[in-house]
Amino acid sequence: MNLLTNVFYLISTALLIPVMLVLLVSLVQVVSMLGQLLREYLLRSRHAGSLDSYCRALMHNTRPLPNLQPAADQGADAKKGSPTTSSALLPNTLAQLARAESDSVLAEKLAADAQIAWRDEVERITGLARRGPALGLMGTLIPLGPALVGLAAGNLQMMSENLVIAFATTVVGLLIGTMAGAIVGVKKRWYRADAALIEFALARVLERMHSQQDGTSHAARQLPHERLHRHAVASSGGNHHTKAVESHPEAQTAEAH
Repeated sequence: MNLLTNVFYLISTALLIPVMLVLLVSLVQVVSMLGQLLREYLLRSRHAGSLDSYCRALMHNTRPLPNLQPAADQGADAKKGSPTTSSALLPNTLAQLARAESDSVLAEKLAADAQIAWRDEVERITGLARRGPALGLMGTLIPLGPALVGLAAGNLQMMSENLVIAFATTVVGLLIGTMAGAIVGVKKRWYRADAALIEFALARVLERMHSQQDGTSHAARQLPHERLHRHAVASSGGNHHTKAVESHPEAQTAEAH
């Protein structure tokens, strides 16, 4: 029994340093995500007017559709090589949908890819929001063992050092979870609106595609009828000429000669 207890004690104490390192890395990640969120908010605020114009154009089904992103910003994103970032995913997907009006399968694939990218990003941040408090709890419980050992041995310094580690890891873990949860809430709100706009644009693309196909098939159905009508007119004209020749004797003689 003592051997098993010592093994678990060694495992738990050996995990303290990795847990603290992962907490530190997670803290850096969530701070970086917070900066990206601020940048995306500024970009969305800058392009809010063009987005409203695009929505109104889709509602009235007017052509051509306005540009969502200024040319300067498009060039900057192209130079950065980040066409699939969350801030550029919406305008790029809508532009690709406008160019894919002749291919319904490609249009649906573009809309599905955008939704998958948004879902993956939300799940990644949600995982960080769950991982932070879990690691904080581990960082809290692991030092309690050495702290109790120090208390039993009368070593108050050892106990206080371990309790400081426990409280610090708890605070860092809760901070990571709180910040990541706030970022997830904002991102979900944005992405729900973006997904609704892309679904609307996809529906407009499919509607125009079906109308073009119906117009083409209607023209193809009318073409044989027009040929039959011209043939009937020509036949009736020839029969009338024949009847006129038969009813006029001089015309019959002229035809005989």
